[in-house]
Order: sequence, then C-alpha cells, then structure tokens
Amino acid sequence: MKRNLVSVVGLGPGDAQFLTAQARHALQEADVLCGYTVYIDLVRPLYPEKETYATGMTRDRCRWALQTAQTGKTVALVCSGDAGVYGMASPLLELAAEYPDVEVEVVPGLTAALSGAAVLGAPLAHDFCVISLSDRLTPWEMIEKRLACAAMGDAKEDARATYHLGKLSDLLEYVG
Repeated sequence: MKRNLVSVVGLGPGDAQFLTAQARHALQEADVLCGYTVYIDLVRPLYPEKETYATGMTRDRCRWALQTAQTGKTVALVCSGDAGVYGMASPLLELAAEYPDVEVEVVPGLTAALSGAAVLGAPLAHDFCVISLSDRLTPWEMIEKRLACAAMGDAKEDARATYHLGKLSDLLEYVG
C-alpha cells in the first residue's frame, strides 16, 4: 500500500559507504529522490532508475517534497550529514502541518562533526558545542547570539580552552 510519505534522509559525509542501512532502505523505497543538486548527484548513481528533483540551496524543495507526497508518491528528501543536525528535517517539519495527509519520517545520518572528528583522530569525548556559521538559511544576528551563548559556557573558565580559542581566532583571521 502506497503511503503519502516524505523521508528526510541524512546521507552522511558523502561517500556511499557511510550511508546507514535505514538511509539505504528509505532511498530504495522512495519513488522520487529530491534535494540540493550536489546531494542528488551523490545518490543518483546508486539509484539510476529513480525519478529525481534537484534544486538550488533553498527551502523550496521542502514544499515540493510535501506536495509530491500528497499525490501518493513516496519522496526521499536528501541532505548531507544527519537530517536533524543542520539538515532538512527542521524546515520540512515547519511546513508539514500544512499537509496533514503526509507522513514525515526523519532518517538519521552520520554528522560532519562525528565523521570529521574520527578522520582527524580527535574524538568528541567531552562536552562540545556545534554552531553552524552559515548564514544561508539563518540570519547572521541569530548566529552571533548562539556564539555568545556558547561563549558563556564554563569552557571559557579553563585557561587551556581560553588559549585554544585565541589560537583558533588567530587561525580564522589568517585564513579569512
């Protein structure tokens, strides 16, 4: 039986070997793969028989996915990393209330923070904070507020952490 379903699928860091079993299943079951062009290009070779809908870096694909699912198609809305961590789950769920006949499933993937930490040999073994610096979909003022809140944490009381933050700031100025 067909479901009016949008699965928001986190693709992980990009290589097919990092797709979770749940992500592979959702992609296989979908009638249509939808997402940012770069991410569609990553999965199209794995599922060449699938209909695809590629867009620029906008939220328009969320509405398209919901409208398409409302017609009875199963849609996989793909994004990099984990769908719930700077992925498409939040913007899709914000719109989902307008489509009560459409079911939404969030399929997690491997986040960039976790995979990057593993590649660098620097596991996230203690408290950590991840804040996106991209103002593509989030106003810069909101990012600044989040950075200020993170800076109020207890890590700044650690002399080594203060030293490392200074080094990070110097590095960012150098490469920026």
